[in-house]
Amino acid sequence: MKLLLCVVFLFAAASAKVMYSRTMAPEGWTKGARAAPLSTFKIAVALKQRNLDKLEALFWAVSDPKSPDYQNFMEIQEINELIAPKREHRQLVLDWLHNAGVVSKHINDLSDCLEVIVTVAQAEMLFNTEIFVYTHANGRTVLRSFGDFSIPDTLSHVVEMVEGISTFPVPHLGVVRSNNTRAAPNGMDAVIPQTLFTMYNIAAETSGSAPTTTQAVIEFEGESYSPQDLLSFGQQVNIKVVPVSKTVGPNQPNSPQLEAELDIQFIATVNNEATNWFWLEPGDNWLYLFSVHFFNTATVPQVNSISYAWSEMDQCQINPSECQNLGVNSQGYVLRCNTEFQKIALRGVSLLSASGDSGANGRTDEYCTDPYLKPAFPACSPYITSVGATQVNSPVYNLASPPPLCTSGEWSCISGGQEVAVSYDVAEFTSGGGFSVYALQPSYQTAAVKAYLSSGITLPPASYYNASGRGYPDVAAFGHNCMIYSGGVEAVGGTSCATPAFSAVVALLNQAQVAKTGKPLGFLNPFLYQMYAAQANTFNDVTVGDNKCTESGCSAGCQGFYATKGWDPVTGMGSPNVQNMIAYINSQ
Repeated sequence: MKLLLCVVFLFAAASAKVMYSRTMAPEGWTKGARAAPLSTFKIAVALKQRNLDKLEALFWAVSDPKSPDYQNFMEIQEINELIAPKREHRQLVLDWLHNAGVVSKHINDLSDCLEVIVTVAQAEMLFNTEIFVYTHANGRTVLRSFGDFSIPDTLSHVVEMVEGISTFPVPHLGVVRSNNTRAAPNGMDAVIPQTLFTMYNIAAETSGSAPTTTQAVIEFEGESYSPQDLLSFGQQVNIKVVPVSKTVGPNQPNSPQLEAELDIQFIATVNNEATNWFWLEPGDNWLYLFSVHFFNTATVPQVNSISYAWSEMDQCQINPSECQNLGVNSQGYVLRCNTEFQKIALRGVSLLSASGDSGANGRTDEYCTDPYLKPAFPACSPYITSVGATQVNSPVYNLASPPPLCTSGEWSCISGGQEVAVSYDVAEFTSGGGFSVYALQPSYQTAAVKAYLSSGITLPPASYYNASGRGYPDVAAFGHNCMIYSGGVEAVGGTSCATPAFSAVVALLNQAQVAKTGKPLGFLNPFLYQMYAAQANTFNDVTVGDNKCTESGCSAGCQGFYATKGWDPVTGMGSPNVQNMIAYINSQ
């Protein structure tokens, strides 16, 4: 799984002007000369929002199946009118920008966010800073500040944070290429859509009717896909693929990357009854700007798969020791993103996120040197559905009608076996999971989490995790030996496979829900946990495995959680039994 990182600059106190102070270049970057005054780049000014308590109440009301307001979704304008800052406050910021020479056509007013194209000279004036050219080891360059950057005291009650002044893109981190050496009848193990159809009780044949639901994969950092590779994968697995009907962002079909290829190929073949979208967030944007852009887009897909994550505690793109020395933390950024996720959910949209590929310790502590676990964000957000990864032990190879991929003599396509949590010794990664540091445990999962913590299962030291925080993941799906086509057939893995697979399942559930109520499920978690409590056979319980290791292995100090009966912070409630889920929807 490839991950992206973002810097957060928080205005900590009303009397403070300095929002952030950079004292060194991030790892992999070299600070060069001062940037040319007329060079341009983009920033985003997040304005403080109003009525967040009312937003929270409305969010839960439309998301809880037991609420009389369930599925009473809202429009963009209604939500903006509720939470947008006062006009005079937004005007203060606009006047500040105009006084620095920023023209109106370079300001994208998104109600509670101003996205602005600035010259270097303007940025240095606005933020009382110096902008330099930074060069990455791979040759990429960005314009960013060095030293302090600040805003006027008169704006401290209006501006919550600023992105783009000192934000650095994260290094490219690819999906896990499967080290597939297990002996099988016809070559190496392969998980294909038909594996899910069989083991997850999914009806494999399309209805032939026009799609009534929409599904999308969300990509960052220029990750593109090839439409031809998508069609070729469909041919390999003998599934008629619905081509992507809507592309948002600068997809480069001649330069596809594995992350995007995996995401779109699995969501489009596990469910070929939905309309497919491909959303590529431009530039170096991360979760905040994605969510702002997505929310303010008039028509958006109903189900969205996000195969990206980074430590909730390390959303600032500087090394951990610098964060600690400066007293900087990412809580404000996380909270602001959580508000944006609520806004999106109020529109009736489902967001699903990968739980991460480096266990409970996380990718920012791969050798487990910190005396605490690092939850992955956005997976640990209480307003997103988090997906963990599983693998198949003791596989069975007995598909009724094997597609071409399975008859080549190179791959043995799995039809059954024991589903367990992914393990480092087999998959070379472990599924992320644990408890949020910043977000309280939501009521929808209280009973499930309490049952786990009181089950007698071995737990990490109490000081390593926040037992009262939001537990994740919520669900799981296959994440090892997932077949894709990218110039040829290969096996890859990661929660990057599990997330689009489960998202495709949600789009199937939406078909049943739309047929019944005319509306999609929206934010999923209250529905999922209530369904699990009422009818446990809607999930396949995964009871074997743990997430103590990271992608780098298991150091002596690594801690983590164990899978067990019921919900656990490794595989959540388990993988889906789709026909039972649809029957549950129809029975309500």
